[in-house]
Amino acid sequence: MGIYQQNPPGTGDPAVKSSSAWKQTDVARWILYVTFYALLANIPFWVASRWLAISQDGWFCLEYIAVGLLALFLPRIIAPLLLLLAVAIDLIGAISETYFLPISQIFTNLGAVRQLSASRLFAGAVVLLLTLLAATISALPPVATVPKKYRARVAGCFLAFAVLCLSIDSIEVLRSPGDRPGHIQAWHEIRGEIRVGYFPKLSLSRVPVFRLALRKLFPAPSGLPIRNAATLAMQSAESIAAQNKGEPPNLVLILVESWGIDTDSSVRNALVEPYAQPGLLARYDVLQGTVPFLGPTLGGEARELCGSTMGFRLMKASAQELQGCLPDRLAAMGYHNVAIHGMWGEMFDRVKWYKTIGFQDMWFTDKFHQEDLPNCDGAFWGICDAAIAEWMGRRLEQHTPTPEFLYWVTLNSHLPVRVPSPLTSPASCSFTPSLAQQPSLCSWYQLIANVHHSVADMAMTNLARPTVIAIVGDHAPPFSDPSLRDQFSQAVVPYVLLVPRHGATK
Repeated sequence: MGIYQQNPPGTGDPAVKSSSAWKQTDVARWILYVTFYALLANIPFWVASRWLAISQDGWFCLEYIAVGLLALFLPRIIAPLLLLLAVAIDLIGAISETYFLPISQIFTNLGAVRQLSASRLFAGAVVLLLTLLAATISALPPVATVPKKYRARVAGCFLAFAVLCLSIDSIEVLRSPGDRPGHIQAWHEIRGEIRVGYFPKLSLSRVPVFRLALRKLFPAPSGLPIRNAATLAMQSAESIAAQNKGEPPNLVLILVESWGIDTDSSVRNALVEPYAQPGLLARYDVLQGTVPFLGPTLGGEARELCGSTMGFRLMKASAQELQGCLPDRLAAMGYHNVAIHGMWGEMFDRVKWYKTIGFQDMWFTDKFHQEDLPNCDGAFWGICDAAIAEWMGRRLEQHTPTPEFLYWVTLNSHLPVRVPSPLTSPASCSFTPSLAQQPSLCSWYQLIANVHHSVADMAMTNLARPTVIAIVGDHAPPFSDPSLRDQFSQAVVPYVLLVPRHGATK
């Protein structure tokens, strides 16, 4: 007679083994769920930060964690929709902060996508695919389902991770960014960083909705007077007209894309070296200084053309509101006003508000193509800066019955810059380690230097009239890397003013 022997619990009982396996599967499932929303969901943004050169103010988006918490209790279809929305806000907020753009202007100027370089279009497509993949994964098992008995554990992990990130970041925000150990930042210092749109150090936590709300609460001033370089140029032009028995000189105002003040004095001096050549100094008095900046290029345009912080209000302002701006004043003095930009005129509605503000003639990509001016590659396809400077020089050599006001917004140094720079004969970066060791900074320097060399060459041509030339930055270069961004003043930009010497030969 056979003897039946029951296996002790846990020593081979199939039911026990099955229960243990299911338990291990449940544990793995909730750990995967936490890992996905806390870490893996950030991959599209990390790729975008690297390939599209947008600001990465924090490694981990806490709002993705909030989506994960909500997805524990909502129908499965809701999770991918919430995640798509969170990633979209994250990316749009980063673009806004990097390039000083209001959210509304990002949507208004979506047409600018057609002038992005092929590499940036490819990067954007990859980011879009990764975002859709992440949303799809959030709706599929095993990520989509967490057993009810583990929900409290998942919520606890999310909360602990968020508290840890925020605690570390709070210490970094309160610490001084400068060289005063132990200094605690005052509220006005923190508020200034919020206005600029980023904190000096790369943090752990990313909270795009909260950060956008802070920028709404502490907006930059709008519509106030602001010091500019154009006023000095105008005063110089009036002085020259008085010396020449009322005959006004030509006036050139050049807004240089992303020309900011580097903390390295050798870089600052090298950029303006073209204006120190003996031949130019024999013909011009060269003045240098700084002016404040707020916001993106359009903020720089409002500063220089109107002496105002109105920024994006320029695009909707009426002719009456813009009556005191430079083009209107110069037109009243008999000047012919010409606006010049190497992109298409629909960008930021320049083709409309340039006319409203008082420009009688406008040159954009289409007209320059008719003149066979070449395109240059960069963040945006557009006419080469050096080619436009040469074209302006030829125009200023022509005798005209009325003085000319040429206003030029440069293009090629728009960030992100190509590495290496697309110039055929770029300036050397070997004279200082800050450039030689940082390829992006070197490319930026070479593109800005290219503009200054081109403008100096233009100033030395056989100009038909004495010509006052003002060259000024629009804003600091918006590098996505916080360490590079911190190498530039976030308050002021430089200018150079070339004033013709009385009696100097052409």
